[in-house]
Amino acid sequence: MKFDDLEVEKAYKVLAPRPAIIVTTENSEGAVNAAPFSFTMPVSTKPPMVAFASAPSHHTCKNIEKTGEFVVNMPSEAILEKLWITGEKFPYGVNEIEKAGLTQLESLKVAPPRIGECFAHIECKVHSIQEMGDHKLVVGEVVHADVSSEALKDDLLDAENVKPILHLGGVSFIVGDHLKRVE
Repeated sequence: MKFDDLEVEKAYKVLAPRPAIIVTTENSEGAVNAAPFSFTMPVSTKPPMVAFASAPSHHTCKNIEKTGEFVVNMPSEAILEKLWITGEKFPYGVNEIEKAGLTQLESLKVAPPRIGECFAHIECKVHSIQEMGDHKLVVGEVVHADVSSEALKDDLLDAENVKPILHLGGVSFIVGDHLKRVE
């Protein structure tokens, strides 16, 4: 096997594909925000915690810093185009769930809503936020989680059935063994 040097700033590109999520938040006035992320991972099981990285200028990051709550929504192939809409640059306070034509569901333990078309939801309260270079790492303690009854098989994600979205980079995604591009 031959190896080529890779610019260190591009090293993250080989850590792909990554799960695509939609994070929902509210600002201090209760206006809903939704945005896609793929720099995400579980970080602890006891207590349960998840993390994602966000640019500090994103509405999501600003809202979380003010309210301390967010929801990780797990989208499937069925809403890939709508996920992309939530990533558009709307003015602060615009509800991207509505703009994307998605369904807003009340969460059980936090103020930000869940997205009805997603196969799972992880409601979180902020554990910590740390600056990490040009991003902030947001770590949330899971206070509630739910999953579609069709999403698990033998206590594992039934990826063949729910078709989770995996982000390669830019407009490129993988669903199952198929490359998809959002244009």
